[in-house]
Amino acid sequence: MKRYMMMLTAVALVSGMAWAQDGAALYKAKCAMCHGATGEGKIGPSLQKTALNEKQITDLLANGAAGKKAPHSKAVSGLTAAQAGEVAAYVGTLKK
Repeated sequence: MKRYMMMLTAVALVSGMAWAQDGAALYKAKCAMCHGATGEGKIGPSLQKTALNEKQITDLLANGAAGKKAPHSKAVSGLTAAQAGEVAAYVGTLKK
């Protein structure tokens, strides 16, 4: 029984890891096309010099903001609140 429980736990952990995406991968998939691979800015502004803190970025990604240009006038499609937080934490590593 103990061996069975250990195997079940291992399978659950591996399965969960397969579904998880870190902030860098989410940024690459959802943000880099406009903000650049390193946040340098392209179509969208540079994130390397953003004055927004992690919470503000999370809120912007999860909820959108009135007055912002698309796509940030609404929540970013396909991101959960937790994933928005992961992206925001990653963006914090890009600041210079």
